[in-house]
Amino acid sequence: MSSITGESIYQLFNHRIESGWLVNFPSADIARLHRLVDHKICQFSQSPPDFISIETTDAIEFIAYFMVGCRLGLPMFLYNPAWGTLERAQVARLIATANLAQHQHQIMIPTGGTSGVVKFAIHTWETLSASVYGFQKFYQVAEINSICVLPLYHVSGLMQLMRSLLTDGHLAITHFTYLTSLPGSIELDQYFISLVPTQLQKLLTSDADLLKQFHTILLGGAPPTLELLTQARLAQLPLALTYGMTETASQITSLKPAEFLAGNQSCGRVLPHAEICLRATATDGIGTISIKSTSLMLGYFPATNPVTSFEPDDLGKIDSQGYLTILGRDSDKIITGGENVFPVEVMAAIIKTGLVRDVWVVGVADIYWGQKVVAIYTPIDLKITTEMIAIAIADKISRYKIPKAWIQVTQIPRNALGKVSNQAVAALVTDYEKTHSGISE
Repeated sequence: MSSITGESIYQLFNHRIESGWLVNFPSADIARLHRLVDHKICQFSQSPPDFISIETTDAIEFIAYFMVGCRLGLPMFLYNPAWGTLERAQVARLIATANLAQHQHQIMIPTGGTSGVVKFAIHTWETLSASVYGFQKFYQVAEINSICVLPLYHVSGLMQLMRSLLTDGHLAITHFTYLTSLPGSIELDQYFISLVPTQLQKLLTSDADLLKQFHTILLGGAPPTLELLTQARLAQLPLALTYGMTETASQITSLKPAEFLAGNQSCGRVLPHAEICLRATATDGIGTISIKSTSLMLGYFPATNPVTSFEPDDLGKIDSQGYLTILGRDSDKIITGGENVFPVEVMAAIIKTGLVRDVWVVGVADIYWGQKVVAIYTPIDLKITTEMIAIAIADKISRYKIPKAWIQVTQIPRNALGKVSNQAVAALVTDYEKTHSGISE
């Protein structure tokens, strides 16, 4: 496509819908889609709104409103239907104070849910299409077919729609628990599917044989546990670990399935449309990540000056073959007694014991150590004690990395995408500190 505009995207939508792009929607849904588009374009043409907000769990409604926004060039805001009154108030304040005329033909995609502050990454048809074509070149496929089980308002769901749309691929939209109900005519070995760790964990238990049939299973959204990756490898799943974010219009690095099955645990290599460099690299090769990409957002709404690079606060390491490993957020790095501790390293050691189902490690202010390492965990059995876990990792990591406090929970607070809620974790730690002296040996 020589010129990416909202109008050209709209025309492409119409063409693809008629050519069977949406493979699991009956003709009645397609007819409803057309009616919605025609009605809203007529309504908005007579009385144009300042912007379009898309808030629905109905895929047909989402696509219809998205098409209307394309056709009219209006600013589009993708809403999370699960937002409460606080999030909605934040969004209302953002929009009320902005000059929306400066955001025509832009797509505002929500981000920042686990921090408690809603932000919108500003994208354009150019940034979204750059992500699509970089993905296409990396995986060396002409058509990108997708089974989408993630919400369309989320960048990972939206980009599956865009990939299939722009490359003449096909798209099926369903809930991840309904994969076995997809039409038999769909050849899964020709399809990509994107999952978050919580979805993969459930499907491994119930539908591992089905997962093996996919061309590629893209895994992102939250850090997977080593236990989950081990299970996926034993099941011979065509898994591709990825690294990306809303700000970059989804993934900018990816591991290919053959590399994963060969034992590679990294997030893979950088896709053709992006560049990653490490800043403030230490002697161990670990540094903060800096990103340049043609898929990079223009900024956070209501910014009007495009950004040229982005530093997401992530710590990483790139090996001699160009594989990126993410070690966590720089702000999450724990400095205890003058030593640096990366939570992911501690979590990996704890998971390898086989004594916990899930674990999260944070640093908490401590009068003696500056910060102390705290582990929040769910044991595989109530008979498992913190002493047993501590003994199991005693010879696996340095003594200063071993948690000085352990908080047992029935479930680590995560959102629907599998990301740990920082606010909920902070509340757990605060409650723990209230009932314990906090004095460390």
